[in-house]
Amino acid sequence: MQITSRIAKTGTLALVVVGLAAGVVHAMPERADVAVAPTTERSPGAWTMPLDGYVQPAGAKQDYASNLVDQPCLRAIGIDFPVPWATVAGLEASSDESETPERGNTSPALAWSRPLDADLARTRGYHGPSTAGANTDGMRAWGQNPKRNAAFAKASQTAVARCFNASYRTLGLTDPTGAGQAASAVAKRLTYLAAVDARTDGTVVRAAAQWHACMAPARVRDLPTAPDQMPSPSIRMDYGTNIRSTPVQDGEVAIAERDVACQDSSGYREALYDAEWNRLLHVTKSDADVLRTAKADQLAVDRRLDETIRRLAPKAPADVD
Repeated sequence: MQITSRIAKTGTLALVVVGLAAGVVHAMPERADVAVAPTTERSPGAWTMPLDGYVQPAGAKQDYASNLVDQPCLRAIGIDFPVPWATVAGLEASSDESETPERGNTSPALAWSRPLDADLARTRGYHGPSTAGANTDGMRAWGQNPKRNAAFAKASQTAVARCFNASYRTLGLTDPTGAGQAASAVAKRLTYLAAVDARTDGTVVRAAAQWHACMAPARVRDLPTAPDQMPSPSIRMDYGTNIRSTPVQDGEVAIAERDVACQDSSGYREALYDAEWNRLLHVTKSDADVLRTAKADQLAVDRRLDETIRRLAPKAPADVD
């Protein structure tokens, strides 16, 4: 099954309206019949998808890397306030947390299109990645520092803009027409829709039944029919998985690790990956037109941001995960 309806960023369906002789108005979904070349290699382990190359890096990571690169230029015009520490993983987790489908975001972060993996299950159970590395409090205090803001107000705004623009160019973040942002939104939306629809694929449904049988020894009293519905309400209640400040407990980790192992042994992950990938090989003409206006170079930009942060950021405290 292909994605046949195009959902706009506002969350409303984009419909082709045709007035019939009887005065009845029908909605004709736009067909996804335009082939697109994958922007990355298949990698079930990394859960890469065909449109990943269009997806812009996490917003928090873009901002932080820009702040780091800005510093020499800003110091030269009298604005000398070193950027606090932060980590790549923490910044990514912070952005993912703010771009969730539950908040009505029709183009959620790619993290919400991917199943739980072994590393996350082992270290965080169902709690999700830690946002501690974003250093939210430290960054807020830095951004609201009255002396820093006074220095910005005193400086030449032309010179400040020159510093900002230079860092954007250095990092590859310039997007004067907004084409990159538009393509990123389309890519994230279609990837999420493909992930959801892939769960209905016959092969995936049959594998989910095998996963369910494999999970029996975990004794989850309200075990759902498929992995995408984990953690179940009882797990969320027993282990506080919706509250990041609660500790990750051994029992939670044990269930999460079995969950991932059963997804592998049942063939669920392989079937889900194939079903999602195949659904993204064709898009609607409207979406294809948006994608064509942008370069599929965002994976390289993302790597550049990571390298910049690891090279220039102050060292994070030892206890930050």
